[in-house]
Amino acid sequence: MEQKNSLNAMYCIIISLALGIIFDKFFFYGNIGVSYSVYTALCIIFFLWSAKSEIKLEKNIGWFLMIPIALIAFSYTVYTNEVFMVLNFLVVPGLMIISSVLIYNPKIKWDKINFVFYLVRKGIVDVLEGIGSAFNTAGKGFKRVGKKEKNSNRNQIIIGLIISIPIIAVVVMLLSSADMIFNYYLNNITRIFDYIDLSNAVPHIIIIGIITFYLLGYVWSFKIERKQQEDKDELEAVNLEALVFITVLTVMNGLYLIFILIQFSYLYGGEGMVLPSNFTYAEYARRGFFELVAVTIINFVIILGCLKYAKKENEVLLKVLNILLTVLILFTVNMLYSANFKLSLYESSFGYTYLRVFVHLFMILLFILCIITLAGIWNRKIPVMKSIIITTVIAYTIANYLNIDAFIAKKNIERYYSTGKLDAPYLNSLSYEVVPLILDMKNIKDISIQGVINEGLKYRKEELQKNKSLGEFNFSRRKAQKLLENMGEKK
Repeated sequence: MEQKNSLNAMYCIIISLALGIIFDKFFFYGNIGVSYSVYTALCIIFFLWSAKSEIKLEKNIGWFLMIPIALIAFSYTVYTNEVFMVLNFLVVPGLMIISSVLIYNPKIKWDKINFVFYLVRKGIVDVLEGIGSAFNTAGKGFKRVGKKEKNSNRNQIIIGLIISIPIIAVVVMLLSSADMIFNYYLNNITRIFDYIDLSNAVPHIIIIGIITFYLLGYVWSFKIERKQQEDKDELEAVNLEALVFITVLTVMNGLYLIFILIQFSYLYGGEGMVLPSNFTYAEYARRGFFELVAVTIINFVIILGCLKYAKKENEVLLKVLNILLTVLILFTVNMLYSANFKLSLYESSFGYTYLRVFVHLFMILLFILCIITLAGIWNRKIPVMKSIIITTVIAYTIANYLNIDAFIAKKNIERYYSTGKLDAPYLNSLSYEVVPLILDMKNIKDISIQGVINEGLKYRKEELQKNKSLGEFNFSRRKAQKLLENMGEKK
């Protein structure tokens, strides 16, 4: 058994090193494209292989998360939205950690606050322990190899290769940079190290090392035997009298009622609407959004606290509580509507941007979560927290495929034809999904806008003509390249 564990540890070290090298090749230089999906798949396969004896293919939220992980990773192959590209580079690994934990331990309660602390420990503390354990396990096999049968010599060879690969790579790079004669002979043997120098080598070594050790530590951490008592660690629910929550909700709803009455005095005044003094459209819309976030979080905390901790023995008080919670949900929905209304006014005057469109999408998500919470108020069997988490993951995945850049460009172009106003530099800053729309504007009458548009198209064409690796393939970039090449041929 010990020999088998040693061999598994050595295999994990080799695969982690290979994935570290692949990460460096895929992402250190160039654009991210289909390479992200490929690398994500390789990491998932590595985890499933390493834990194949401990996991089962059964109905579990961890397996469900594989769907949004695959779709979000594949979005790098379809679109070039920079906002999502940055977010997804963090979201996908985060979802992969959550998925792997739930697949390995399907009984863990993932809708509790302790799950967050568990993830932090699993993603940081256990990784460090896993690295040492993996090398220690591999080393034990190495120490005992002389006592094994002849076929155990294979372990010695594997361990030697593992140790020698990074050392040889570093030494060759250093010697190639330090000795011209050695470099001359090396260049006549192979062209692998063309143009290499120490300054370029160090960042690659660091990246490969970080990815290798993290993947190894994370995967091997699942093999470390732990005596965990997660259920005992959870805070016991402290049931409070329903009347306590009724009092809180009454005060909160009274406050929101005053807020709505004030809103009606200026926000819903139709054509006679006047903004409060010392406020601009921009300040009003942005401040309204951040206030909305804070208020919505407070409301959800109150509602979820009531659903979880309020005593349910008194049916009369429980019905009163449900009514007050419903009123609170309605006030929250009104806030969503008013924020959306203000933002629409702002967009009609200043156009559409990432921030403004994402705010709209976020408000739609909040509205859906309000509906889910409302259903949970009147049917306590509905797992509200789990439903909120799953809905948020699904909504984020869908948002990746809405082609937001094309929508922003289309709405701003429509606004230009109705008002004559257009932020051409911002239009050029959008992703390659907007190229088909921008091409229709390259001959517009406004000379200043036409110049900016054509300059942007020229820059995009030059960027797309640069040699790209197969891993950088992206449908949007490819489509834009064909359109821009056809534009040049027509000229």
